[in-house]
This record gives sequence, C-alpha cells and structure tokens, in this order.
Amino acid sequence: MRVLLYLLVPAMIVSVAALVMWIRNRQPTSLESGVDAFQREMDALSPDAVQLHRRRAEPPPGSSNAGARPAGPRTPQAPRRPQGPAT
Repeated sequence: MRVLLYLLVPAMIVSVAALVMWIRNRQPTSLESGVDAFQREMDALSPDAVQLHRRRAEPPPGSSNAGARPAGPRTPQAPRRPQGPAT
C-alpha cells in the first residue's frame, strides 16, 4: 500500500498542475475574441503596419553613433593567396 501511495501522490500533483496549465493557456472561444483576433491579423497585414515596423537603415541625425556603419551581416572575405616570385 505504501508503494502505491508513492506513485499516486506525484501522479495527482502532476495531474493538478497539467489541469491548471490547460485552463490558463486555452484559447478563448467567445465571438468577441474571434472578432478581436481577426482585427489583429488585419492590422498586421495592412500596408500601414509594414511602414511602422520596418527598421531604419541609418540612425537619425544627431545621435551618438551617426557616423557608424549600420549593423548587419558581414560578408566574408576570401583568404589572400601568397604571391609567387615575379618572372
């Protein structure tokens, strides 16, 4: 009986934790939540949203790093080959 208790207590704790997580993270099913989700998607796809979320290529004038290069991926350079004797 004691071994069964060692198995049931953790199983009950895990079951309660899983139930709480499921209740907290479930998707809302009301009509208003569906309309709100659709409106968020439409706002994200609108042309105005593209302009608002686009990063600037250069910092604004007057900022502390106005002369710095914009951050981005660096292109790798090929290693130089040694020069042979000139003929």
